[in-house]
Amino acid sequence: QLVQTKGEYIFHHDRIAFNTIQTKVFHLLEEIYSNHFGKAAKVSLCVSDLLLHLNRTVYNERHERSVQEEQQLSERLIDYIEEHLEEELSLDRMVAEFFVSKYHIAHFFKDHIGMSVHQYVQKKRLEACREVIRNNMKISEAYLLFGFKDYSGFYKAFRKEYGMSPKEWQETVMNIPEF
Repeated sequence: QLVQTKGEYIFHHDRIAFNTIQTKVFHLLEEIYSNHFGKAAKVSLCVSDLLLHLNRTVYNERHERSVQEEQQLSERLIDYIEEHLEEELSLDRMVAEFFVSKYHIAHFFKDHIGMSVHQYVQKKRLEACREVIRNNMKISEAYLLFGFKDYSGFYKAFRKEYGMSPKEWQETVMNIPEF
């Protein structure tokens, strides 16, 4: 419809949105060239899924959400992340939880928070680790509790964020006299 009425036929997407479309196209092609039972029905479903996704993407770009809806979504996203720091926090999980596209969530974080979702989650996890370490939890327990898979990844992230190793930070905090 936009092509016919306005001559618009090119839509720009970020890497996440492009990868989603590419994946849908690959699934369609795989099914076209397969010999699986129910191939015709699956091809039809894949085409419908791709067209629906493309139309929703264009619709969402053309119909801005209200400021109040955006504010509510932002508060809910941030609360959700802070309440689930110990769990897997992927974009896919947030999409399933909030019924908005990866594109929308990714752009919300970049535009309103100034960092990617991954960076924000990591920052919050590091803050949580720092807090429990301050309260005498072992470093080896803290990083595992808040979703870091291994110590080396935690160490690098901690050092980059705070300019010192977790152990150095712990020793600094423990040597500060309380009043």
